[in-house]
Amino acid sequence: MSGNGNRDSDTRIVDPDADRDRGILTPHDRSFLLAAEGEGVRDEMSDSAVRQKRHKIRNRFRNALIDIQYLLLLEDDDLSRLFPADEWDDYELGIVHGAVLAAVYHMIRADADREAIFDTLEEIVANDVIREYADKHGVYVPVEVGVEVDVPPLEECPTLDEVREVLEAGEEIPYKAHMALDYGGMHPNPEEHL
Repeated sequence: MSGNGNRDSDTRIVDPDADRDRGILTPHDRSFLLAAEGEGVRDEMSDSAVRQKRHKIRNRFRNALIDIQYLLLLEDDDLSRLFPADEWDDYELGIVHGAVLAAVYHMIRADADREAIFDTLEEIVANDVIREYADKHGVYVPVEVGVEVDVPPLEECPTLDEVREVLEAGEEIPYKAHMALDYGGMHPNPEEHL
């Protein structure tokens, strides 16, 4: 099984059809990633073949992420057509946007400081707002964007076991608590809440 905490459920994959047209992944790649160890296409693969497949997928994704720079050479109208509103509902778009941001964040976070990532994100959002107001209204708008992370002292935080007990007692818990249980591999029914 994958080390990814989201492995238990593919309900957050908008189009889980492994056989759709090739994107970054081939249909076989998708089937490989959707299958648990020893299931589906993986039951026919040796340990060495599994490692090679994962290596190929990582390389393809790295090259695709580097190629994202080229997408910025497209017209804004072209970029806005990647996920047209008439083909995707808000829920599906939320899943796709979240997955894209989460994947990029995790890849960058592997070798970068959180502060550096936030600084870059803040700069990108600020530049976008400044450009939008310049285009629409012919003015320069000084923009401040901030991302803050407030983490209370650990001794004030409930353990995942305590959060799970509250959930199992039928009490409502925040969405982020559901996510923590899911990532911790302790959520009894993530498909109902995530």
